[in-house]
Amino acid sequence: MLWPHLLPTLKAPRIALARASKSLVPPVLDDGQAVTSDNLSSEPDDTPGEHTAGKNHPLPLADIDTEALKVVRKLLAANHEAYLVGGCVRDLYLNRKPKDFDVATSARPEQIRRVFRNSRIIGRRFKLAHVFFGSKIIETATFRSVPNEDAPNEGESDDDDLLITHDNEWGNIEQDARRRDFTINGLFYDIEHEEIVDFVDGVADLDRGVVRTIGDPEVRFREDPVRMIRAIKFAARLDFTIESDSWAALLACAPDIARCSRARLVEELYKLLRGGAAKRAFELMLEANLFQHIWPAYMELYDDVGGLRRPSRAQPSDQPGSLFWRYLGALDDYVIETGHVPSNGVIQAILFAPLLDQLLLEANRAELDVRVDDLMTPPCGALGVARRDRELARQIFMAHRRMIQPSRKRGRKASLVQRQYFHDALLFLGFSVEARDLDGSALDQWRALAVVHNSKADGPDDDGGGGDRGGSGGQRKRKRSRRRGKSKSGPRSGGGRTGASRSASES
Repeated sequence: MLWPHLLPTLKAPRIALARASKSLVPPVLDDGQAVTSDNLSSEPDDTPGEHTAGKNHPLPLADIDTEALKVVRKLLAANHEAYLVGGCVRDLYLNRKPKDFDVATSARPEQIRRVFRNSRIIGRRFKLAHVFFGSKIIETATFRSVPNEDAPNEGESDDDDLLITHDNEWGNIEQDARRRDFTINGLFYDIEHEEIVDFVDGVADLDRGVVRTIGDPEVRFREDPVRMIRAIKFAARLDFTIESDSWAALLACAPDIARCSRARLVEELYKLLRGGAAKRAFELMLEANLFQHIWPAYMELYDDVGGLRRPSRAQPSDQPGSLFWRYLGALDDYVIETGHVPSNGVIQAILFAPLLDQLLLEANRAELDVRVDDLMTPPCGALGVARRDRELARQIFMAHRRMIQPSRKRGRKASLVQRQYFHDALLFLGFSVEARDLDGSALDQWRALAVVHNSKADGPDDDGGGGDRGGSGGQRKRKRSRRRGKSKSGPRSGGGRTGASRSASES
């Protein structure tokens, strides 16, 4: 296996991820037992109604984050309602390790702030509290209700415009459950009674492996079009199917995704690509005609090279479209096998590498630099990809050329190893070896150099360097001995002005 052997040389953030199935399941489930808008009304009464308490589904406290338990217990002690909510409950029920833990409470943001001195209120569209435990954050939100449909949103001029622009109407636990996106995310966990609180039949959908919207799916997608990306993300990551009415609404509402802010679209794409099921997710997005509306400028790049469509055996293996799917497959393998996630720059390099094709392997430096800039700048600018992510992808491509083309010059390899982007470039080389079925000898050589460099960087005489420090080359600088007082030997000091200026620049 490629990635466990490469892992010791890479320095990347980790995520908790259960190994996902790679089976290609149909995107639609029509089981004849669909939950309708009649029994999933988006307008609950003012008082909590009936719910399904998961008395037979206690979640082991040992698997719950200790800080999240502290937050819930402290809010309960202050006479507020408080529950674990959302994805953490879903993942614990599925025996997956949650990425993070969220809390829902009856306490208002200002009340949460009074309970936790280590908290901060954030948010413009809706306010919530972040409770800090060192570098860990427990997101704590007040129960909210579905926005009043009779009250127009700010700047709303079209009566048919359902897009939510404000969502700060407080509610109770049932209202909070019913205003959420999908039934599998509308679950609460009561740590006192050790039971799942379920108003939306989310436990049943988890048992059946279904992604279903809460309420009218078309209304929910038009309220927040990003929910369409999230539906596909959950279906791909959990190996679930999308309920038939929700899938039909997704197809109808796909063009609405263009109304979302570019920043949210970029963020959701990165989450999707880091989830360990990017290949399956992109298959579903293309089938739903969703990605075509998210990033049309990127899709247009494939028009002259055979197009970008769902993978099939009939598609020539040497086309960029085929290479695209192999890169996504390599990305999924890495995330699943290592639990690590690549940087945004590596993800951008993965997306554009198929379009560079042989240029990435054979072009000279100047030609590749121009081609990368011409290829990436227009579509990345249209979507709002950060300039630093584009620049890192460019550096990865330029380093990739050096890593696969042998050089006879001494010191060039050591110089590249010291660059800040080297570990990203080494990771991308691993993706290319798997996606392009390349000889792995270059990867082995660079990995060995990285191991040597890391061992030197961890040595007692090292000052913690080891990145791009202005391109000083691969040789380590000799330590200069400090002189105490002025030398009486005059010329033996060897050019005082040059030495003094160099010492000042190094300090």
